Amino acid sequence: MSAAQVSFDDLANQIVAAGGKIGPSELHGFICGLLAAGARPDKGRWKKETAEFLDLEALPADLTRDSLVLAEQSLQDLSDKNFAFQPLLSTGEELAERGQTLCLWCEGFLHGFGVGKYIGELPATSSEALKDFAEIAQLDATSLENGPEQEREFFEVQEYVRMAALNIFVECNPPSAECGPGQGDDQPAGPTLH
Repeated sequence: MSAAQVSFDDLANQIVAAGGKIGPSELHGFICGLLAAGARPDKGRWKKETAEFLDLEALPADLTRDSLVLAEQSLQDLSDKNFAFQPLLSTGEELAERGQTLCLWCEGFLHGFGVGKYIGELPATSSEALKDFAEIAQLDATSLENGPEQEREFFEVQEYVRMAALNIFVECNPPSAECGPGQGDDQPAGPTLH
């Protein structure tokens, strides 16, 4: 049932080839933050916002395609009642590398949530989670060393981030908001991704 998956390494290679300064985890966090804020930009706007975030004049066709696939898959995963969502992180063996990508993912999420301009009163649990994301984004994970205790701690933080992102998405995107044609607040982000 899953759409074609975009791998961390493929996305990293595309970003580097395009001259982008942001890694795949931070880009995925940005995408998820936009989605959690309720943004459903059209292809043109999505391409523009992604290019701006990556600090590129324009996105190459492959990066445009894969960032849209990633956005559509992320929206599907965040909406999935089975909690299938996972942050896109490095799968490398070094804990420091995986930890750093988690920090960057949180930074990207915060940026995307800000760009998405969530309208409404932010629920207390989402507000607290965003503060936690800000703290995680500031951590220096380069000193993490491989070992069972640090692996366990990293897994707990990663699982917290995953569940917090899901919770923010659910709290900020109630089902009625998805269904109502233009009801309530102005929808600044436009139509659903295609």
